[in-house]
Amino acid sequence: MNDCFSVDEIAETCPAVGYQTLTACVPVTVTPSAQVGVVTAKCCGDPVVTPGRNTCGGTKNGACTFTLTQTLCITVPVTFSAAAVVGDVYTDCVTASAENLCENCGEEE
Repeated sequence: MNDCFSVDEIAETCPAVGYQTLTACVPVTVTPSAQVGVVTAKCCGDPVVTPGRNTCGGTKNGACTFTLTQTLCITVPVTFSAAAVVGDVYTDCVTASAENLCENCGEEE
């Protein structure tokens, strides 16, 4: 009987699993924006009618400014993943023999 493997025969594989705990960190920049909604005006009191030509007070083509402050809670979904790259394989050769060393492999002695 020939103990050689044929070229077409596929060698058995021994899958292994490794686990790694880690903390992933990613800087996130949140840039807020503001968009004005529909502006409404409400009249406060009756209009004042002044006869003749009157100079208006204030600044010509001026504008009034005010500040709105709003605290926001932003939800930023981020999916973390990882890629793994294996390094060089090192082999510790235990023994070699003409006898079938795999015959009792995994059996308790």
